[in-house]
Amino acid sequence: MNELVARADLPEPTGLSQQSVHRLTEELLEKGFLERREPVIQGRGKPSPRLAVNPSGACSVGISVDTNTVETVWVDLVGNILSQTRIDVDPNDPEAVISAAYETSMSKLESLELDPMRIAGCGVSIQGFRVSSENRFTTPVPLSRWTEVPVEEYFSAAFKSPAYAENNATLGAIAELWSGAGKTYPTFAYLSFNYGFGGGLVLEGRPYYGFNRNAAELTASFPQDEREDRPALQYLIKALRENGVDVPSIKALKTNFDPEWPGVRDWIERVTPALNRIVRNLCAILDPAAIVFGGEAPPALRQMLIDASSYRHRDHFGRAVPGPDLVQSRIPVEPSAVGAGIQTIRRRVLNQV
Repeated sequence: MNELVARADLPEPTGLSQQSVHRLTEELLEKGFLERREPVIQGRGKPSPRLAVNPSGACSVGISVDTNTVETVWVDLVGNILSQTRIDVDPNDPEAVISAAYETSMSKLESLELDPMRIAGCGVSIQGFRVSSENRFTTPVPLSRWTEVPVEEYFSAAFKSPAYAENNATLGAIAELWSGAGKTYPTFAYLSFNYGFGGGLVLEGRPYYGFNRNAAELTASFPQDEREDRPALQYLIKALRENGVDVPSIKALKTNFDPEWPGVRDWIERVTPALNRIVRNLCAILDPAAIVFGGEAPPALRQMLIDASSYRHRDHFGRAVPGPDLVQSRIPVEPSAVGAGIQTIRRRVLNQV
């Protein structure tokens, strides 16, 4: 995200004149969004200054409301993770979550010595799908008190700044776009293994939301009687408990996961047909360069799901049809919280949707 570029090289990709590029970049330098680096000599004449995005030019906080945990992440203008904090609060208590998230975020703002004048706002990750244009969501049962809550309105009032709410899987994809798979793959699908099972899409370097902003709501593709066979972590925890493994929450699953637990491989075998159906449909409809396995699933479990996936088919000559790379998420901390912070930067600073 923070690559050096010679100012003399900017007119061609931007379509702007050299004079316009000079004027605009000087404005951005003055406002602290860009910084000068050592100039580069290009043929005759005065060396052209090189420019880079100034990471401290803006910052934002991302808040992820998951079924077991609430986490906050501060990110800077280029998507660097400045801090991560897990909040001790009931995720299904909206008022308590908003209050605790504000207090935690402001405390971190002070300890990180961030400039309050450069806060772009806050982003909020919610599990579920939209039921209205006002960003109200139908949430999973453990987050039932968030259903149809005006998330952006409540957080904006508490933080006294713009708030942007989005589905957690889409935000995971946005985090990958800036800081992970997007550096290699311009078009990819993101699979989010959480309490439920969802997805996000990035097409040619841009998030794709769909007409109702519910694109890649993958659970909707399963009939009700098949939903326990989809790769949702709630059903893995259920299977583990039936096999005598005490896993009280997804948080505990992430922290203590052992591939050799009794019930893990049986669950992988059970959900593989549904997973393969989703992967094949993504290949047939989207033809992505990659499919990223992410969400709250621990890395070892993601790899087991990747290894179990069989999506390639052959044409009538027996030749393997090209398909996407299946890769793990590259985001080191809670991806939806990181994506929520990045989305705020995108919306407020870069005017991107």
